Amino acid sequence: MALDLTDVTAVIVCATDGRRSGDVDLVQSEFFARTGLHVVYPSIVGCDLMPSAYYQAKTKCEQLLSAAPHTIIRATQYHQLIWGWYTTPRRWPLLVVPAATRYQVLDPTVHARALVEAAVGEPIGRGPDIGGPIAYEAAALARSCKSAAGLRRLVVPLNQRGLLGASLRAGANLSPNRDQSGETWNQFLERRIASGPPRTRS
Repeated sequence: MALDLTDVTAVIVCATDGRRSGDVDLVQSEFFARTGLHVVYPSIVGCDLMPSAYYQAKTKCEQLLSAAPHTIIRATQYHQLIWGWYTTPRRWPLLVVPAATRYQVLDPTVHARALVEAAVGEPIGRGPDIGGPIAYEAAALARSCKSAAGLRRLVVPLNQRGLLGASLRAGANLSPNRDQSGETWNQFLERRIASGPPRTRS
């Protein structure tokens, strides 16, 4: 089906497709370059420094978009991602988290606002990274999630093996840019607590 691009000057690519190696493929990138559309792409802070398949896919997408007018805005991990990691029901009573690793949790609406602002502006290539206001130890985040969700688990910090673990311990996922405008982690937890306990408890 042909797309009607009349009066369209920019597109924000937010889809994540786990069935292939990234959110943007070669055909799409060539289409964007041919039409001259301004492509705004949300990426992840440090994706080019952390050797995992998902982060490498993000880096590949950034590279593919280089032929088109584009703006890339990387962000640190969202509140909801951390919450999902540490409250998903598990068979075992232990919750293993990476030791000596911090996550600079971010309100996703801050990232969304930056993407929209970029879309109405001119392409700038790689834009400024966006990070949350505070970088918390993974174990502290896990314990706060456990408490807010009413879960009974023992949090066990262990060193994550390999280059990915080393890059996280070195802070490759962190940004010196600290946004102060969005919802804080504590405010996010308060809202979760107010919504009631999850249906499944473990």
